[in-house]
Amino acid sequence: MKNHFGDGILAGLQASTPQSMSDIRHYCDDYRRGYVCGYAHQRASLRGRQQAAFEAGQLCRRYGLMRDIVAEFFTDVSNPSLVAWFYAGYNQSP
Repeated sequence: MKNHFGDGILAGLQASTPQSMSDIRHYCDDYRRGYVCGYAHQRASLRGRQQAAFEAGQLCRRYGLMRDIVAEFFTDVSNPSLVAWFYAGYNQSP
């Protein structure tokens, strides 16, 4: 059985820019969720965790993912505002 989520994480970790909707639309939701998480992880080292969470929220909306499922990855007891940054990115007008 293929690990679509894991494949998405690896692709997101290696991406220098987010995939366009036309490039990612043929992937399943598990792959897209993994991609958003992997991309956010590598962006956090460059731009900080809050900015990465905000950008992940934007990608989640752009890729048509359910926000609450992806938001779970940004729940951090030591930084409760992180998930708020994710929601702010998701709720930003396109």
